[in-house]
Amino acid sequence: EDTCRRQGQGHSCESELRNDARVLTIMSSTNPVPFIQVDQKSGKLVVTEDAKAYLSKVKGSIGVCSVAGVYRTGKSYILNQLAGKDSGFGIGSSVQACTRGIWLWGAPLSLSGGGADGTPEHLLLLDTEGLQSISQTEGHDAKIFCLAILLSSYFVYNSEKAINNAAIDQLSLVAQLTHKIRVRAESGEGGASGKSTEQLSDFFPTFLWLLRDFQLELEDERGAAQSADEYLEACLQSQGGSSAAVKERNETREAIRSLFRHRSCVTLRHPTLGTGLPDSALKQLPSIDKLHPAFREGVLGLKRTLFTTIKPKTLHGVAVNGPMLLNLASAYADAINGGAIPTISTAWQAVLTIECQRAFEAAADAYRKGVRAAAAADPPPDAAQWLAAHEAVRAHALALFSESAIGKGSDALAAKLEALFAEEKAQQETHLSARSAALCGAVVSRLGAEARAYSLDGGKHGERLLDLFERVLSAYEQQAAGSAKAEGRAALLGELMATVKRVVAHVEGEAATAADKGATAAAAAEEAKQRLGQAEAAARKSAEVHAELQSRLQKESQLAAQLPPLRAHTEQLQNEAARLARQLEATEGERRAAAAAAASGAKEAAERLSRAEAANNELRASQREAAAAATAAAA
Repeated sequence: EDTCRRQGQGHSCESELRNDARVLTIMSSTNPVPFIQVDQKSGKLVVTEDAKAYLSKVKGSIGVCSVAGVYRTGKSYILNQLAGKDSGFGIGSSVQACTRGIWLWGAPLSLSGGGADGTPEHLLLLDTEGLQSISQTEGHDAKIFCLAILLSSYFVYNSEKAINNAAIDQLSLVAQLTHKIRVRAESGEGGASGKSTEQLSDFFPTFLWLLRDFQLELEDERGAAQSADEYLEACLQSQGGSSAAVKERNETREAIRSLFRHRSCVTLRHPTLGTGLPDSALKQLPSIDKLHPAFREGVLGLKRTLFTTIKPKTLHGVAVNGPMLLNLASAYADAINGGAIPTISTAWQAVLTIECQRAFEAAADAYRKGVRAAAAADPPPDAAQWLAAHEAVRAHALALFSESAIGKGSDALAAKLEALFAEEKAQQETHLSARSAALCGAVVSRLGAEARAYSLDGGKHGERLLDLFERVLSAYEQQAAGSAKAEGRAALLGELMATVKRVVAHVEGEAATAADKGATAAAAAEEAKQRLGQAEAAARKSAEVHAELQSRLQKESQLAAQLPPLRAHTEQLQNEAARLARQLEATEGERRAAAAAAASGAKEAAERLSRAEAANNELRASQREAAAAATAAAA
């Protein structure tokens, strides 16, 4: 009432609820879809394809809230309000049940802050077919009720007015649960023993009894005020009497107390009384803001209680996600269809098996794609890069497996996964080696051809042998890649060493040729020297002849005066002298030519000797470079 008065003063409890980070929800506009239905042909319970399509995508923990109760008591309306909608789950006012089987809100509601402090990441709302429908049998009711209990982490039982004998009778299905569900197949549990009831309670959801149209004052027998929870506990105490009806109701009360360890009660006022709305409004309730303030605040209180206390659906301490819930539902439905008692451990083991296999397949697929992509990298990775990439892919695949694989069967699948890793790794390494060998072989072939084409004078680029070494090896390191790189490098060094040997042989040949040319130049110099000596001797002879002629001319000149007949002889001598002068002049030209030839031969010999010495020096430098390259190749 205080809350309602605050609202009348302008405060909105709904706003307070939405501003509470713990209960803020992101409402989905998706419509409800059937979850578990009865097949019209076979009469068996089946999980629908729509439910599989929605829940198979839900990752992360989920809190499952199901609402059950006698048909036509407003279950679907409450679920719509929990989803933050005025419509969604089917509602009606006829004597026929509106909901058939179990329905779910199409997409789970995302809880703000989910995953922290044990709260679920998603909230899944389930609407169940109303109990005691005129179109269904008690056996059908028991199946739906049983499935709702087994799949939920929060179970809301919706009934009208007070908790009385009729209400207890309507929950008699709870007492039957100890006979319709068991924990383990091998133990044969399922009887109503205290031990089986205690074990079953470990797997049962939180229980909330929602009392609709509640008009009573909450007071105990002494007239003292009591809470709704205290009212519930008082109503669940055994009543006196020995009739069969009393015993059956006490069994139901005991079953509720034993199976639902965590239980509470919420009361809701009548939605239209005191609002001026006509009675016909109950057939199709208007939006909640037009209903009684106490009813509105009661609904908000229910949402607050649900959003802040719901826990993830778990089995054996493992939080269930969407695919796991689907597999649980299928396992329970199959057991019921086969006429067997749903066994929690058996269904859970089936879920574990499916989840482990799914985790195995996801991890294997991720590994194959990752390792094949790494092996197909261009250029091929070297050994260190390959090992690093493989380890990253393997770690990612194992993380995927660990996220979903649970139970004892995961160890065997983990070992199988490692074997698959090893086999796939070996195949990809073979493929990688072949790619690397082809690449390195092509690079060696091309660069080796360049080495073989190298000439002593450096070719058209004037490249030195050492420059060739550096350029070819640098190009190989840049272009070659993968595991065959070292082997290719050795082959390329072999090509380079062959080039060195060829160059050394060429240099040795050049040195020999230079040596031969040096010997020829020395012989020519010696011949020129000899010719020079001969020319010098001829010059001396010519000088002697000239002196002799001069002496004769003087004598003839003296005799000419004395002996005229000697003039003719003198002329002859003059002619002879002229001839000898010409011969001397020719001899002098020959001497000068011989001297020039000797000087040119000496110069050529000196140049050839210099080139020979340079060739010998380059030969020795090349030999040293070849020795250094061979040492580096050996290293």
